Amino acid sequence: MCEAKVMLEKNGELTPFMDNVVTIKPEGEQLLLVDLFGAQKYLEARIKEVKLLEHEVILEQK
Repeated sequence: MCEAKVMLEKNGELTPFMDNVVTIKPEGEQLLLVDLFGAQKYLEARIKEVKLLEHEVILEQK
């Protein structure tokens, strides 16, 4: 499948933020994340790195 695990980097540490993410959409100063089941989360962050082979997205909190 093509879902991604989203990790949040804060103060140099990575913590899991959301699993099974299928959509990441910028909305103003925030990112909208939507998972496979339709759950949504908003976060003020920027995309730091996308690891396609590992299905991982690293976000850096603003």
